[in-house]
Amino acid sequence: MRIAISLPDILYLEINLFGAAIMLILILKLIKSSRVKGQMAFSRLLAWQMVLFFSDALSKVSQDYKPDFLDAILLLSKSFYFIAIVAITCECFVYFEYCRNSALSRKKRFMIWMRISVWFYAALTVLNIRFGFLFYVDQHGKYNRGDFFPLPFLLCTIYSVVSMIRSITDAFKMDNYADRGYFLSLGLFPVIPMVAGYIQYYFPDIPLLCPVLSTFSILIYINAMEQVIFMDPLTGLNNRRCFIHGLVSMMKNSSGSEKLYFAMIDLNHFKSINDTYGHNTGDSALLLMADAMMTCTDHMGSHSILCRYGGDEFAVLLASADENEMNRYLEKVEDRIRILTKERCLPCEITFSAGISIWDGSEEPDSFIERADREMYRVKARTGNCR
Repeated sequence: MRIAISLPDILYLEINLFGAAIMLILILKLIKSSRVKGQMAFSRLLAWQMVLFFSDALSKVSQDYKPDFLDAILLLSKSFYFIAIVAITCECFVYFEYCRNSALSRKKRFMIWMRISVWFYAALTVLNIRFGFLFYVDQHGKYNRGDFFPLPFLLCTIYSVVSMIRSITDAFKMDNYADRGYFLSLGLFPVIPMVAGYIQYYFPDIPLLCPVLSTFSILIYINAMEQVIFMDPLTGLNNRRCFIHGLVSMMKNSSGSEKLYFAMIDLNHFKSINDTYGHNTGDSALLLMADAMMTCTDHMGSHSILCRYGGDEFAVLLASADENEMNRYLEKVEDRIRILTKERCLPCEITFSAGISIWDGSEEPDSFIERADREMYRVKARTGNCR
């Protein structure tokens, strides 16, 4: 049987196959880059998009140009199509939680339960083959929508709206000031694909979802690569390169009412922790330090940048009119470390030494950092915490 496919349908197929090829390329690029935060969730997101594009192309062919025996293929391709839609928004939500380093992203059990909606909808599609309450192929071979057809779009809307609200809310927390633009972009990312999905819901012959999702994925990938460039992969803090950029920017934009305070922080006896308890405990100590630093910037009235400067060294930059704020911040970090050490049952005591410098308004960044570094080593010598 020879099938003549119209030009619009050829374009529809080409768009979906091209989108699937883009997803495959991004997955292969991710395999080579092991430092992307939430890499597995992002890879699953891309894989489900491939399933979506292939099933959309197959359902288009089997729906418009099919002999009767392909009714089952149409039903199967539509089933995978809608399962993929739910899975994509679920994995998008999970991935954005990883990007924001939220408390939820650190709870593996919660991340597993978040995907229960995908299994729920997959089970419904199995039942749908018998009862047709989502969609069905009638006796004339025509595809029809059932009474519960809008369900996957409702699930997608819930995921997208919750993800948007959580990201935008986090963007305006004071401790996320340095990453506000990044969090806002995470909040706005799901909006356009959601709108595109609803347009294709009402106009199913327009292949809008594929190019929008492809563009969406490329933008997320670029965003992820930028985070790799400017983020420390272990702690989630800014790396030195990002910190220097922020330091220079704050120097240029400093106001007369505020001063810049810089603290160089070094974990005490870190080599001994690694040698005695192993490198996993050493990594746990670094993560604990980073978590304490991030937690203690909550509700801080000043602008701040946090950084893992290198090895067991961390850095903090504050712009504040209060000359005692940096000292209070470091005291809070000490208190928080003691609490986290007990909560996480670390086998060793975690302490640090810090040196502080105040920018004089004309000093070069290197000199500004060096003064704090020298002061930090003087503190270590005075307290007997030299290596």
